[in-house]
Amino acid sequence: MTALTHYGPRPCGDQSDHHPTSDDDLEVTCPTCRRLNGFVLRTLTDGTQIYPGHTEKRPDGQQKDYVVLSESERAKGFVRPYRDAYKHLKCGAVTTTGRAISETYARDPDFYSGTFCCACGAHFPVGENGEFTWIADGERVGT
Repeated sequence: MTALTHYGPRPCGDQSDHHPTSDDDLEVTCPTCRRLNGFVLRTLTDGTQIYPGHTEKRPDGQQKDYVVLSESERAKGFVRPYRDAYKHLKCGAVTTTGRAISETYARDPDFYSGTFCCACGAHFPVGENGEFTWIADGERVGT
């Protein structure tokens, strides 16, 4: 086992740069983290570690980067169909998402509390009372 940089929050309180993680399957092996919140590894869309400034806004309104479920977690299978385009019900614009975000929605539909509208240039709520529907089937994004 190799100590890799720990992704996401550390429920055990470990503040070190390295944390017990298996790089074969990218699962957190720290027993305290697993026990405290059933820890699922999260990364940024490009698979890199989450860093504090990732939520800073770009000129177009999007964040610098977005958190997704790790590739190994997404590879476990989807509970909803893979969909990569949604409509904002307020303005009617269609936004497409990258593969990692789309797969995260398919694996864990309520992972996000909001998503981005490319026409409005801002984030809005998803879920049962959210503002977006999937183009493929009309279902609410985040349900």
